[in-house]
Amino acid sequence: MKSIDYLIISSLFAILGLSFVFLLPGNIYSREAVGKDLRESSESALADYIRHMVNKENFATFGFKSIRGARSARLEKPYRVMFIGLKDLQEYMPGTGAKSLMKDAKTLWFPVVVSGETQTKLEMVEKKGKWIPGEFGGLGPVQKVVANQKQLPELLEPIKTGAPYTLKLLKIPELYAVFLYVEGLQKEYLIPAMVQPQRFQLKNGKLYTADEVLSKLSEYAKKIAPDKVI
Repeated sequence: MKSIDYLIISSLFAILGLSFVFLLPGNIYSREAVGKDLRESSESALADYIRHMVNKENFATFGFKSIRGARSARLEKPYRVMFIGLKDLQEYMPGTGAKSLMKDAKTLWFPVVVSGETQTKLEMVEKKGKWIPGEFGGLGPVQKVVANQKQLPELLEPIKTGAPYTLKLLKIPELYAVFLYVEGLQKEYLIPAMVQPQRFQLKNGKLYTADEVLSKLSEYAKKIAPDKVI
C-alpha cells in the first residue's frame, strides 16, 4: 500500500513540476523559430565575422568587452524584424493597431551573448529564399530590446492580459524608432528601445499600447517631406 501511495504522490509531484516549467515567465514568450539550416548558417557567419573582422584593437567597436569574450560568443534565439513605412504611419487611423501595418523586413536580429550578457548582434537577411549575413555589431538597440524582454513579466503583470505573447522587433526607419513589439491574445503593445525616445514623448522600457504609440508617431510622421516616403 505504501508503495502505491508513494507512486501516486511521486506522479503528482512530477505533473506539478512539469506544469511549473511551462508556467515560468520565460516560456510564455515566443520569438522566431530557427531551423537547422538557418542556425548553422548564422553560427558560421558569426564565426567568420569574429575570425576575420574582430581583433585586439577593434573588439570594442563591435560591442565586445574583450577579444577572449568575442571568441566565446554564441547566438541567442532571434527576433524577426518588421517595419512600418512612413506613408502608412502618416495615414494611421486611431484604433487600427500595428499588426495590419507591419511589413516583414526579411531580416532576423540574433543577440550575441558572452557569459550570458548581450554584447552585440548579428543580422541575417533573406534574399531570394536564402539567408545571408547582414550587419554585425550595433550594441545599443538590441541590448535595449533584450532588456525590455526581461522586464516583460513585471510590465505585463498589472494588465492581466492573456498569454502567450509573440515578440518581434519593430522599426520605423524614417523616424529612427525601434520597439519591442508584443502581441498578446487581446492586445498589442510596444516598448521603446531607441536613442532619445523623448523626441516622441516616449520612454525606453515603458509598456504602451500599440495604438497609443502609433497615434502619437503619426503626428510626427506628417511633418516629414513627401519625398521621404517609402
